[in-house]
Amino acid sequence: MPDVTTRATYKQYRHSSTVTSLKQFEGRGHSLTVDSGWKEIAVSVLRWIEEHQL
Repeated sequence: MPDVTTRATYKQYRHSSTVTSLKQFEGRGHSLTVDSGWKEIAVSVLRWIEEHQL
């Protein structure tokens, strides 16, 4: 997905009470759970959840 699209989508949440963050993984596609390196993304997501106590 192009960076401009990702950032525009993220920006739409700026006034929301929802906890949001933008973290981009270079060279990754949409099949994160089956692509090589998926564990790195899973660890990042789990850390984010723990950090925000969700």
